[in-house]
Amino acid sequence: MAMDYYEVLGLKKGASPEEIKKAYKELAKKYHPDVSKEEHAEKKFKEINEAYSVLNDPEKKQNYDQYGDAAKNFQGYQQHGFGQGQDFDFEDIFNQFGFGNNFSGFSDLNEMFGGGSRKQKRDTGSNIKIELNISFKEAAFGETKEIAYERIERCEKCHGSGAEGELKQCPTCKGRGFEIRQQRTPFGVFQSQSVCHTCSGKGEIPEKVCSACKGSGFTAKQARISVKIPAGINNGNHLRLAGKGHEGRHGAGDLFIVILVEDHEIFKRDEEDIYAEIPISFTEAALGATVEVPTLEGKADLKIPSGTQTGTIFKMKGKGIQRLNKDGRGDEYIKVIVDTPKSLTKKQKELLEDLEKETQSAKKRKGIFDKILGNF
Repeated sequence: MAMDYYEVLGLKKGASPEEIKKAYKELAKKYHPDVSKEEHAEKKFKEINEAYSVLNDPEKKQNYDQYGDAAKNFQGYQQHGFGQGQDFDFEDIFNQFGFGNNFSGFSDLNEMFGGGSRKQKRDTGSNIKIELNISFKEAAFGETKEIAYERIERCEKCHGSGAEGELKQCPTCKGRGFEIRQQRTPFGVFQSQSVCHTCSGKGEIPEKVCSACKGSGFTAKQARISVKIPAGINNGNHLRLAGKGHEGRHGAGDLFIVILVEDHEIFKRDEEDIYAEIPISFTEAALGATVEVPTLEGKADLKIPSGTQTGTIFKMKGKGIQRLNKDGRGDEYIKVIVDTPKSLTKKQKELLEDLEKETQSAKKRKGIFDKILGNF
């Protein structure tokens, strides 16, 4: 007689994946032969497992919902044993049985059910990230800076062995570097392999612990290093120094230096170009002049043509920032602001009044207004 898988799990047809999973967990916990006191628990547990293996698989569930038990004869339907083709949280179920985190030694389902051994992770050290403040000019032209930072290094006294003198075989793992454990679970007896907690996978322990590093093989030290800052580096860029991070037993991590560029009192930067503003007098703007302007190398002459208006921007080619790791430099852009005098002498006023009579700016504005009003 065919089983009603929904009935086995205590569900109605069309139950959601969440309902199926929840029902399975509760029943698996209740009827597992190793923990259940129910009569015929083993048989019931197998039925629960079979029902879940079908209803938890979308394709099998669809066939079962449409054709019932006859779906077993369809291509693509294979009834699996427990632990194969099922998608649920094993660790969650283990916890329900009170096993807690005892299964942390399993890295994946293949290891759990395939009996594979866990490879010891190589200790290649870890990376370090530090921030380095540099000036605007140092970023533009490059610089060599000496920096200090804290780094974990091999103990100089024991050279990383953690011992003063000889090493002996680890009594826990017998020199293998790993421990093998067997545990009874709701799904059978499983064997796991993990790094030995006594020797941390080395297979040996010190006869006498090193007094400098307390047996760890490593100490924290203040490291100093010279760093070449390339010309053109920008705020937020970082430098990577391979092997200058924390040391491990099988190598060292990297040092990452995040560059923070200080603001400049005159210049603003946009990629390789720089921008600045300078004031010029009314007469310089009107008559034209050659004025001194700031550049990254110092002062330079800029020709202001007569009739220059306030806000005019002049380009000084090749006076910007060095392109990072490339040839050439950006440009410098100078914006001139006409400085209107706030107080005038009597003579200055007379001269400006005479100038106004010549330019007749008021009449020009009136003409513009008349044209605008004439359109309404």
